Amino acid sequence: MINSLFLLKSALIRQKWIFGGATLVLAFFWFVLQHTIDRGVSRSLAEQDSSNALLAHALEDSVVRSFQSVNSTMMSLVESLPQLEGRFEIENVLRERLRTSPQLRSLDLLNANGTIQATVTRNVGTNLSYSCVERLKADVMAEFIIGLPEPGRYPNDPFANRSSLSHIPLCMPITDEMGQLQNILMASINPQYFGNLFSSVGNTLGSYVHLYRYDGELLLGHQQALPDIGRLLPRVKETSWGQYRESIDGLNYLISYRSTSLLPLITVLISDEESALSSWKHDERMISLFLLAASIVTVIVALTIALLLEKRRMVQGDNILLSTAIRSAANAVFITNRSGDIHWINKAFTQLTGYGFEEVKGKNPKILNSGFHSKDFFRDLWSSILAGKSWRGELINRHKNGHSMTVEQTVTPILDERGVAEHFVAVHEDVTARKSAEQKALFLADHDPLTTLPNRRYFEQRLYQLFQDESPGLISIFFIDLDRFKEINDTMGHEAGDALLVHTSDNLKSILPEHCLLARLGGDEFAVLASNNDDYESQARLAELIISAVARPFHYDDGVFSVTCSVGIAKGGYSALDASMMLRQADMAMYRAKHDGKNTYRFFDKAMDALMKRRVFLQQQLELAIHREKDLSLRFQPQVDAATGRVYGAEALLRWEISAGEWVSPAEFITLAEETGQILEVGTWLMENLFQQMASWNAKGFLFGKISMNISSVQLAREALAQRLLDLMDKFSIPYNQICAEITETTLMADSEMVTENLKCLKQAGITLSIDDFGTGYSSMSYLKALNADHLKIDRSFVIGIGANESDEHIVRATMALAHSLGMETVAEGVDSEEQLAFLQKLSCDYIQGYLFAKPLEAGDFEDFVSRRQLVINTSEGGEYG
Repeated sequence: MINSLFLLKSALIRQKWIFGGATLVLAFFWFVLQHTIDRGVSRSLAEQDSSNALLAHALEDSVVRSFQSVNSTMMSLVESLPQLEGRFEIENVLRERLRTSPQLRSLDLLNANGTIQATVTRNVGTNLSYSCVERLKADVMAEFIIGLPEPGRYPNDPFANRSSLSHIPLCMPITDEMGQLQNILMASINPQYFGNLFSSVGNTLGSYVHLYRYDGELLLGHQQALPDIGRLLPRVKETSWGQYRESIDGLNYLISYRSTSLLPLITVLISDEESALSSWKHDERMISLFLLAASIVTVIVALTIALLLEKRRMVQGDNILLSTAIRSAANAVFITNRSGDIHWINKAFTQLTGYGFEEVKGKNPKILNSGFHSKDFFRDLWSSILAGKSWRGELINRHKNGHSMTVEQTVTPILDERGVAEHFVAVHEDVTARKSAEQKALFLADHDPLTTLPNRRYFEQRLYQLFQDESPGLISIFFIDLDRFKEINDTMGHEAGDALLVHTSDNLKSILPEHCLLARLGGDEFAVLASNNDDYESQARLAELIISAVARPFHYDDGVFSVTCSVGIAKGGYSALDASMMLRQADMAMYRAKHDGKNTYRFFDKAMDALMKRRVFLQQQLELAIHREKDLSLRFQPQVDAATGRVYGAEALLRWEISAGEWVSPAEFITLAEETGQILEVGTWLMENLFQQMASWNAKGFLFGKISMNISSVQLAREALAQRLLDLMDKFSIPYNQICAEITETTLMADSEMVTENLKCLKQAGITLSIDDFGTGYSSMSYLKALNADHLKIDRSFVIGIGANESDEHIVRATMALAHSLGMETVAEGVDSEEQLAFLQKLSCDYIQGYLFAKPLEAGDFEDFVSRRQLVINTSEGGEYG
């Protein structure tokens, strides 16, 4: 395709005289065509003008004669009716005239006031009324009046609304000798009489016929292709007949009109130009097709001549061009005879293999053989190319200097006239670097780049494979977690942490037997997969070896450090185990070892198994509870002013009734929700239900103060929680100063941009921030200062020690002093006795929460509690809450 385009382009440039002559011939052809088309169109339109003028004249004659017939009938009645006596005699005369007048549907005789005197219709009606009475009263000199079409077959037809038929009223006055109006004779003209005539013209010639009054009102005609009356009437006033062309609804029409002085009527014939030109367009298409075929033949002949001349010119230089192109190719190319002896190579071949032409001329490509491939491999290669087929595959060849290289080779046979291969063209592409990169990528997919140990993906795949191939009873997993890694990472930097991980992996590899697989799962977590090691004593000995190996001194810079580890062991043989479950069991056993003091190991036992089953059960039930309304509920524990005892607000607490009378501790299910990620859905449920309750209280004017709600660190770290909280508050019309967001002290230590951004957004919006469980974590003054929180909440574990534990009292005093020095208000939770209250009041604690005042209450009970106490007004917030 590319060669053909190149050849055509070259021919166009070099054989211009051929294309110039062809262009002149084509121009002459199309000039003749255009001239013929123009003359044909003019001739067809002229024929349309002539035929439409004659047809319009014939139509006008038919319309005038029909109306004159009606007019004559009515004038004879006007002269004879005054001579008749009695309604019966008059109606007989009217009936006889109606019978002989096919253009009429009814004849009615009215008095000067429009009251019926006599009537005959083809379907008699009653309660008649006429529109021409008032006009004749006003103009007694009028000879007759033609009204506009009215619905129904005759005046006041009772079925007018159910039928599409209409009639045209024609009224004539009957006067006395003094010229006074005595009676009115009205005829109902049948439009269908004329419609049949008009439609026959339209169906035959594709035209439309309209009948207008002189005032431009349409009496008869199709509702399509209506001409512009503003252009038609001025022409009628200038001349009684004529024609012109006009565009209607995007189509071109010839409009022929004729008017008569005898009747105030205008006959309009509208013909579609497309129909008039249809016959000519058929001839035009035939002529165009003929000229198109002639043009195509002319172009083909010109192209053929030009291409043949250009191809003959280019063939002479193709051999030189082809040779130059192959010599300059980036890939190595060599040509052999049928026996495989090399006859030609390009420059890239020398660069790839190190061999020059003189070194390989007449030799077999075996000089590149690395010995990697078998004889069968080369036998298949030769079998394919000798059969006339191309062969493509990867080869590992040997460079002249001795090193190996991977090439992608394509061997194509060159066949003679009989189809027998007489030469072979081989193309080599060096893919050594690519293969090396692929191998490295495959290694990194299954290994940790820092320690070069297998990673979690490889470890789990191997574990699944063992479960499929061998008995689970022969498998054990050692889950290893370093005890002081974070401390070293934070104090000495990530470089020291990385060095420690490499040091630990080297120590572990040195003590593990061959049947064990060591992997780094991530962070400071390692795992050992051991098979054929199922007895308790050997597993315990291996765990002790692991702990000892990890505890070896770690030299970094000028210091010496040591770390310990906690090991959890899970063994095959428990019921219904699978690979992922066994890994989780080892993880749980490791956490038990940490809980028991670290630097030790623990086996997964049945108690942990029961704990895991309950964890799975609670996880499943919590997923259901989130989407059911009755399982989760809210409680409100009041917070009171320590000095006055008035209600300041409440903390919203989440409760879960898993079955009738069985409640799950928040400490259990909240921790589970945070670990599984369900806390995001739980938090959404809490916010929506809490704001709905607060909106209900606001609607009925209940002053409830400031409501505190707990926000998990997981929520703050994983989603744009702040904006979603503010959006929900706006949805329920909750003022921002009615909410206090409680976050745990450990949340402040999270090194997360999302946490920082969420807290900043809440603070800027005016949400009160409270640090919950203060003193139980490890936050520093810098975290408190950066957050600029409003409240500091003293944990219950310190409050219960008041009066019983002097160290707890010192902690409470120090916390109060710290909060007040930072301009923060304090909230003490878990206050259960008057002694604790008095101690806190003496230290100027701001707000108290505990069973001394009230347990967590349902919404209705909280309302009753507040009603018994006066709500505290927080002037620092600028007004009342509620």
